[in-house]
Amino acid sequence: MTQFGLGSSERVVARILAPMSYQALARKYRPQRFSDIIGQETVVRTLQNAIEQNRIHHAYLFSGVRGIGKTTVARILAKALNCVKGPATEPDNVCTICKEITEGIDLDVREIDAATYTGVDSIRELRDVTQFQPARDRFRIFIIDEAHMLSQGAWNALLKLIEEPPPHVIFMFATTEMQKVPATILSRVQKFTLRKITLDELKARLRQIAGAESIEADDAALEIIARRGEGSVRDALSILDQIIAFSGRSITAADVATVLGLSDTNFFARLMTLVGEGDHAGILEALQEAAESGRDFKLLYRDLLNFVRNMLLISAGGKADVEGAEEVARKFSYSELLRIANLLMRDDDVITRAEHQRMAVEIALLKAATFPRLRAVEEALSGSPVSESRGGAVKTNPETSQPRDLETFLERVQKARPLIGGYLANAQGSKKDNGISFIFNDTYYADAVTDARDALESIAKEVYGAPVTITVETAAAPQAKKKPIGEDPVLKAFQKHLGGEVVEGRRSK
Repeated sequence: MTQFGLGSSERVVARILAPMSYQALARKYRPQRFSDIIGQETVVRTLQNAIEQNRIHHAYLFSGVRGIGKTTVARILAKALNCVKGPATEPDNVCTICKEITEGIDLDVREIDAATYTGVDSIRELRDVTQFQPARDRFRIFIIDEAHMLSQGAWNALLKLIEEPPPHVIFMFATTEMQKVPATILSRVQKFTLRKITLDELKARLRQIAGAESIEADDAALEIIARRGEGSVRDALSILDQIIAFSGRSITAADVATVLGLSDTNFFARLMTLVGEGDHAGILEALQEAAESGRDFKLLYRDLLNFVRNMLLISAGGKADVEGAEEVARKFSYSELLRIANLLMRDDDVITRAEHQRMAVEIALLKAATFPRLRAVEEALSGSPVSESRGGAVKTNPETSQPRDLETFLERVQKARPLIGGYLANAQGSKKDNGISFIFNDTYYADAVTDARDALESIAKEVYGAPVTITVETAAAPQAKKKPIGEDPVLKAFQKHLGGEVVEGRRSK
């Protein structure tokens, strides 16, 4: 036995472990009562009413994105059901049962990680345990996290047990991918979908926790953190933890940008201007600058998508919450922004999974930057001249004002009446004096537009500031003499803008 004795050794160990006693904010401020949960009012109210009315189900499934409280809700529900004063709409959190469930040491409430408990043998062992009465609590509860990770064999082993469990057993499943849970299971459980936490709710929660931790944080900093959390309280608190470690007791937006490697809005405005101009070399140069400054390309791309979303809001007549988006949005029409946003969104998942994220971002933006060439081809095919500017106040000249006026009208229709706007895309339209005519080859489209003529004339009056008459016609389908393929206007337009030549095709024998 050493000279320190047992008591001294314990004190030495305590001193060694003392610096490790810090608890992450996400764990420290994890809700312990239903009233602590934010953003899930419908789920909480339903569960509390069920407890109050003694309508306790034998199996629950909580689904939703990461970090929004699925396992937390299950744990609070377990406490409410087994609390000494329960079943109650709120656990008291002072009785031994509540404390042990909170600490994860209650023998009758087992939290199981499905990723490591996926085999059939494990489920059979669990099934054997359910036959015994609870050691102490009112119910024997099994909380199965990441339930979608269970194998098909494991689900099959659980099926009968979930359908007809002993009266003292309750199952609670939590999953981020409900579509992977078998339909036979979904039909036997009560399903609760937890929604993402809104930006305002997340900011308020961050503000509350910052105050409790005596941290000074400006609104801009908290908003960036909340946005980066993407609806997840846990993610947002993990970021806040990281920022506090860097900044100390005072947090600014600049600190957040430094830690997270964010690009400012001026960079995104420049990038989208380059996309609109089809300047491939300029785009690559800008991304090279981002790489040299150590930017995270996945986060950069997410922020760019948010910037484009704000441009869409402005173009649609809404208000943006990002500076610099309004000026750039004027350079695009609404339909062009929709096209670019659609192109960028398609590559979001690819960039997230890509090993070479910088190259993936470069490819995505270069693809989006091809749209000016496509616009030139489309306008050549339609016989309209290439526009000099897009959105906002357009400078016109007498030769091009009529086509652009019609384009403005069609864009307004697309916003107000998307379905009719889609029909008009199938027509040949022209404006002359105080009238607009549309000629269709299909009577279905023509009839639908005719029925909406009053609404169209009302929109036209707003656009042109004077009454406008809309006429709708259906073109006859004449038996036109077949022209040589080299005279086809579509091929001629592509030949003009993209190069190439028409080669005589060969017929197969």
